[in-house]
Amino acid sequence: MKNGFCTSVQAHLRRRGTPRGFTLVEMMVVIVLTAILLALALPSFNSLIEKYRVEGMASALMASVSHARSEAVRRGQVVTIRQRAECTGADWSCGWETVVGSGTGFEIVRRQDPDARVAVEKSALGSMAFDPIGHFSSVARVDFRPVGSTGSSNDIAVCISLGWRIRLVKGGGTC
Repeated sequence: MKNGFCTSVQAHLRRRGTPRGFTLVEMMVVIVLTAILLALALPSFNSLIEKYRVEGMASALMASVSHARSEAVRRGQVVTIRQRAECTGADWSCGWETVVGSGTGFEIVRRQDPDARVAVEKSALGSMAFDPIGHFSSVARVDFRPVGSTGSSNDIAVCISLGWRIRLVKGGGTC
């Protein structure tokens, strides 16, 4: 006489001998396919990372400009954004400082550290200053691009006009 319980135990004992899981060959095939797909996808990730680095530095400059303007109004003094002492000419890749005062009696209010993978270049020599009312002293364009590239889609420009209108131009467009 067979009942349901004995039949299920016997079926379970018969299945116990069959191997479960993956074989070593199957696992190696999956690892090789994953490595190939990863190698194909990596160049697009590098471009995306470059884009975010450049956008981050451009956003940092925009934040510095906004901060400098508000500090000029709050203090009732001229506030200047200038390239750090390590930079020369129109190159701002070594960062910038927000400064109140001039000569030997100045105070550094804010300092932006550089990102060695982003090239920063200002269109004209000199610093950017805000008067006590918060007006910008001149027109400026600051270009940001990944180091070593020329004319890529990751290029960004920050354009600042006389009325303190600030805007971001992507892809190397005109201000």
